[in-house]
Amino acid sequence: MVSLPSFPQPAGRQGRIGGRSSSSYNSGGTEEVEMMFLRIPVCVMTIGVLFFGDVPRSLAAEPQQQGNRQLLIKFRQVRGDAKRRLAAIEEIAQAGPETVALLRDLLEKEIDRLDASLPEGPNTKALDEQIESLRKVLADLRADPNLSKEQTHNVGLPALDQLTNLWRQREAIHASHYSKLTRQAAQAQQLADLFAQVAGRWPTDPPLPVDQWIPRVEKMLAKAHPPIDEEAKRVYAENQRLAAEIPADCVAGMNAVNAMRVMCGLRPLVFDPKLCQTAVDHSKDMEKLGFFAHESPVEGKKTPWDRAAKFGTTASGENIYMGSSVNLDAIKAWFLSPGHHKNMLGEGHKRQGLGRSGKHWTQLFGA
Repeated sequence: MVSLPSFPQPAGRQGRIGGRSSSSYNSGGTEEVEMMFLRIPVCVMTIGVLFFGDVPRSLAAEPQQQGNRQLLIKFRQVRGDAKRRLAAIEEIAQAGPETVALLRDLLEKEIDRLDASLPEGPNTKALDEQIESLRKVLADLRADPNLSKEQTHNVGLPALDQLTNLWRQREAIHASHYSKLTRQAAQAQQLADLFAQVAGRWPTDPPLPVDQWIPRVEKMLAKAHPPIDEEAKRVYAENQRLAAEIPADCVAGMNAVNAMRVMCGLRPLVFDPKLCQTAVDHSKDMEKLGFFAHESPVEGKKTPWDRAAKFGTTASGENIYMGSSVNLDAIKAWFLSPGHHKNMLGEGHKRQGLGRSGKHWTQLFGA
C-alpha cells in the first residue's frame, strides 16, 4: 500500500485552508493559500506517476510468469502421453531461458525420483551357484566319449530334474521382482523415447543435457527388465514369427528343446520350417513303409542330407523316435540315449526342425 506524505500546515492557520472567507487573510496569505493548493496537486500527481508507473511493469510480467508456470504444469500433467509431452517441451523451448532452466530442473528431479524407485536386481546368488554346478555335471556327460545309458539315467536325468526345479525357482523370483517394476519400466522407456526425440531438435537456452540423461535412463531400463542375452532374444523373436508355419505340437516340442538347452547354458536354436517339412516327410515314410532308420529306401531320400536338400535346406544331425504321439516322450527318450543326447545338446547347431506322423518322430538340426 502506498502511503501519501503529510504536508505541514502554516503556523496559526490550522483548519482554515478550506474556509470560504478570505477576509482574515492578507494578500500574502491569500497567495500562500493558493500556493499550498497548487503544491498538493503536484505532489499527488507525482505520487500518481510513481504508483501508476511502477505497478504496470510488475502487472505486465505477471501474466508471462503465470503462462510459464502453466507450461510446466501442462508438462507434468501429460506424463503418460509422449506426443503431448514433446509438444509441451517445444512450447517451453520458445518461452525463454528462465522457463527452460525450470524444465531442466523438473526433468532432473523426475529422473532422480525414478532412479531412486528402482531397486537392484533380485539376489539369486545361491541358486545361480547350484545351477552352474549342475550345468557342469551335464556338460561333463556330453563330453564323455564313453557316455552310457546308465550315466544318462543315473546321473543325467536326476541332474536335469534338479536343474529344472532350481531354474523354475530362479525364474519365479525374477518374475516377482520385475513384475513390480512395470510402471517404472514404462516411465523410463517414455523418458528414453522423449530424450531421443528432443536431442538436437530445438536450440534451447540453456541447452537440455539430454546426452547426459540418456545413459542414465538406459541404466534404469536395464534395472527395470530381467537380463537377457541379445542373441537369445533375437532367436525367440524369430521363432515366434515362424511358429505360424509349423504344426503346434512340433512348435511345443522345439520350445521344450530350447528350454532344456538354455537351462544347460547352451544357445537356443532357430526354427527351420524346411527342416520341419523334411522331418514330417521322413516320419510319414517310416510310418507308411514300415521301416525305422536314418537311411530311407525311398529314391532321392537316402540320407538326412539328401532329404534336407530336397526341401531346400541343409542338415547337420538327425534323431528319430517311434512309440508315442507325445512330443515330450520323444524328447525324453532322446535325452536318455547317449548318441541322441549329444546330438540334441550339441553346441554346433544353430537351427532345428521337428516333425511327426502318427507315433513316428524325426528331429533334425542345422549348423
